[in-house]
Amino acid sequence: MREAAHHLPEVPDAPARPVAAVTDAMAGVLGEEIREEAVVTIAGVPDGRTGIAGTVA
Repeated sequence: MREAAHHLPEVPDAPARPVAAVTDAMAGVLGEEIREEAVVTIAGVPDGRTGIAGTVA
């Protein structure tokens, strides 16, 4: 996820949404008992440090 996506004014809870969704998915697959200890890290990637199909994006 690009760093700028964490700071969209129209989505004030942008980092919280994927954290909640990934936690829900992990609990759905592994069982609710893991929810309390699930750790999700959302790392913002600066522009120019990611690539798509072999090209810097």
